[in-house]
Amino acid sequence: MNNQDFEESAVQESLADMINLPDGQRQIVTWIIRKQKMTIEEIIANVNLTKEVVQQHLDTLIFQGVIQESNDKSGTVFYQPNLINQKQSKLNQNIWDKL
Repeated sequence: MNNQDFEESAVQESLADMINLPDGQRQIVTWIIRKQKMTIEEIIANVNLTKEVVQQHLDTLIFQGVIQESNDKSGTVFYQPNLINQKQSKLNQNIWDKL
């Protein structure tokens, strides 16, 4: 298996894993992928879940390696996708646009 095959396989597994997430987690990941960087408040504003449930889902998704948490200079916590960069993959752009 060459490097390109490995990258395509990893992207396909990442997308398949995302599709198989529970609804609440999938909604959160979809929004984070769309926006690339979101605060918990922005996530809550886009999903129909309480802050506590969103935080539980975020903790699970971070533990699973699906998303990552980062802080900006002001200390604001952001959540970002932890998927292979779409520009590195050969996956059709239409699939990324649907996410």
